[in-house]
Amino acid sequence: MTGKAEVTLNDEDLRDLFALFSSPTDEELGQVLNPSHSNFYKLENLKAECTLTQERREFAEDAWRAVIYFLQRKGFNLYRNGGEFDLGASSGYSGG
Repeated sequence: MTGKAEVTLNDEDLRDLFALFSSPTDEELGQVLNPSHSNFYKLENLKAECTLTQERREFAEDAWRAVIYFLQRKGFNLYRNGGEFDLGASSGYSGG
């Protein structure tokens, strides 16, 4: 046992991650975070099929951005070699 807590995700977290992943622009980010918008992340159907039509590099960049922004919104910090990273700025969103 390492004494460190595990990160666990519930369905709401998974909806949030999927919505962030599929919202690469600042405008789309605003939509998935707006409870009155039809693209609000809590409305995501996790059982629905998803088709990706992106280059692998674009896919990887969008996935990274989504995870980093998700962690920042949930209050996580990221450290490496004693230095802390700015998750908001690292997400690539202008409001990060």
